[in-house]
Amino acid sequence: MASRKGAFIKKAIISSLFIAFFAAVLIWISVMSRSFSNQGGDLTKKQGFDSSELPVHNADSYVNKLIAESENYRMYLTGSNLSITVENKHTGAVIRSAIEQDSSGANKQWLGFISSGLVLNVIDGYNEAVQADLINNKNIINIEETDNGFSADVVFPDLGFAFQVSVRLENDDIVVEIPDASIKETIDKFRIGAINVFPMLGSTYLGEKKGYMFIPDGNGALIRLNDKEGRLSGGYSQLIYGDDIGFKDQSTPSLLKNAFQTVNDAEKILAPVFGMVHTDDKIGFLGIIESGAQRASIEAYPNGVKIAYNRIFPKFLFRKVFKQPTSNRNTGVVDDYEEQRTHYDIKVRYRLVSGDNADYVGLAVAFRNYLLDNHIVEKLDYEYNTRIDFIGVEREEWLLSTKNVTMTTVENIREIYNDLDEAGITDILSIYKGWQKGGVNRVPITRYKADKNIGGTDELTSLIKAINEKGRKMYLYHDVLRINPDEFNTTFNVVKRIDKRLYQEPTYMDVYENMLYLIPKRTEYYLNRLKKDYRKAGIYDLALAGITNSLFTYSYGGKEYSRTDTYNAYNSILANIGDEFSLLLEQPYMYLWKYTDAFLDMPVGTSQYNFTDEDVPFLAIALKGIMPLYSEYMNFEANKQEFFLQLIEMGIYPSFLITWEDSSNLIYTNSADIYSSKYSTYRDDIIEYTKALKEVNDAVKGAFIIDHERLGGVTVVTYDNGTKIYVNYSKTEQVVDGYTIEPLGYKVGE
Repeated sequence: MASRKGAFIKKAIISSLFIAFFAAVLIWISVMSRSFSNQGGDLTKKQGFDSSELPVHNADSYVNKLIAESENYRMYLTGSNLSITVENKHTGAVIRSAIEQDSSGANKQWLGFISSGLVLNVIDGYNEAVQADLINNKNIINIEETDNGFSADVVFPDLGFAFQVSVRLENDDIVVEIPDASIKETIDKFRIGAINVFPMLGSTYLGEKKGYMFIPDGNGALIRLNDKEGRLSGGYSQLIYGDDIGFKDQSTPSLLKNAFQTVNDAEKILAPVFGMVHTDDKIGFLGIIESGAQRASIEAYPNGVKIAYNRIFPKFLFRKVFKQPTSNRNTGVVDDYEEQRTHYDIKVRYRLVSGDNADYVGLAVAFRNYLLDNHIVEKLDYEYNTRIDFIGVEREEWLLSTKNVTMTTVENIREIYNDLDEAGITDILSIYKGWQKGGVNRVPITRYKADKNIGGTDELTSLIKAINEKGRKMYLYHDVLRINPDEFNTTFNVVKRIDKRLYQEPTYMDVYENMLYLIPKRTEYYLNRLKKDYRKAGIYDLALAGITNSLFTYSYGGKEYSRTDTYNAYNSILANIGDEFSLLLEQPYMYLWKYTDAFLDMPVGTSQYNFTDEDVPFLAIALKGIMPLYSEYMNFEANKQEFFLQLIEMGIYPSFLITWEDSSNLIYTNSADIYSSKYSTYRDDIIEYTKALKEVNDAVKGAFIIDHERLGGVTVVTYDNGTKIYVNYSKTEQVVDGYTIEPLGYKVGE
């Protein structure tokens, strides 16, 4: 009986504890539910900011107040929307960062955008299309004046965001900064997706002003400020330093197994710059992103695209919403977003230009001065060379495997050099591709071992030393990013996208259909191994590709790595190898320019967007005279005469891709797109181009471009040593400055 009574009491106690626990759970759920429902409301509660954390709102006391002054400019602040007005003290010309009074009939959302100095893109749940601005959203702004500008604490209490922004006038520069450490997000429901900085700085309404926006597409392009009359539906929106493959959707396979790529990729942004010029008022600016470029985009929209204003600005990305597959077979996806934001400080420098400098040449010269003054590049002492690259070995399918296709041996290269020597052509720089065992696409290169079909390692070493003894250089080509999954074990050390799926780069070729990317640590590992081999062989000239113009977010080992991580890793890798080796970098991004002895594959044109009005040689003007600039391969230019004239105009040196054997031998390889490369076909072009371009180079050696004018069909390029280059693109004879320029010809004058 006592035993049964004890059991009953025990059950009662357990039941009571269970009921108490269940009640506590219900109370917790109720509290959390109320807390979640209030997340869009008063943030003075615990889920947001304490009232003690909120700054005093004093922005309304700053209404078009003079806040800073330099020798040439005054800067005024309107605090309620953090907008500035910059005035040239000598001419009275002004540039504003916001539209104070809109007459275009913009809706409420667009009115907030055009009237705010800063605009945020907010991720609300999984919706990243939410806007937060300083007009439509409740905000608290506390402004403190500084010696040459102001600092403002900004809070969006209903969203749980806070950050600090500083704006200062440094001589002829406006500098805007948002420190990463100042950014706070205090409500789980809301996340900062992006911050748009001064999205309307220099903006104009329809065709009320003459001038243009400068975008860093290819070598450079202009979008004029004339009334577009509603003809355009889109504008320019490109990520600086190229697309992010970490977010590239590869879930939809091509209907055709071996479909060729039918649309060319857009030109990448190689330098984090943009600009606006009002040519009628002779005022403008060059925007330079000094911090945060690794995950920022340039946004440029002509009037008629959504609103009636021309505007250009940087957009700094912190998070993205992406599709997360729910199974290994990609049968379903769910929305997800990056839990951790990318960490970096935002810093934009707006270099103001006025008077005769208020044009695209003035912007390019301002950029060149910026690069040199800040030691981002150093002026090199260099000579003219024609670039001649060789292909050694490729692979084609053969029975159950692949076999070598030998295109240019070491002995062939000796013959080519000897032949050009006899023709008086000694100014040559070369890069040898596909020299390694297995040829061009056997990547990564893990040791210094030349393919026996080109002559073997000893023969290659002997050739390189012989070339060096004559004062020339041959660089060995390395793609240090890619790994061939058909040639190497790719279970480990390869890049996965943010959704944890393996990234595969399609080649659109038959032999090797896809390439994978190495994680930065593996790239560093292979280069460190190679350094030992090269030192032993006495080889110190390398041409690097892959990491020179790729930047991405990725996941590996259960951890996510941002573009900032990749950016820092590649910087470190090149700093390490650049201490010992002479490097050529293939179409490098600006943050790596300090490591290269020349700029390979300088774009001559642009992406030819329908909203651009004129191509301009911005990068060529900025870099000519600092380092040698080499074009993309002449072989594949449809109009070789026009391309040659463009090289004369821009001061770019020619590049040829050469093989000893006929290119038809490549038809069943991954180099099938090389349809013309045989040396005997290009011998005369190499000789002619070298003689002509060397003559031009001798006239402008070491000089900088200071002016660039288009006078009808003739372009006149002026150097700071007094030399002028006249390029006639027309089919008729032209006379300029007393010089007669033949049709489709050029003239070197003074």
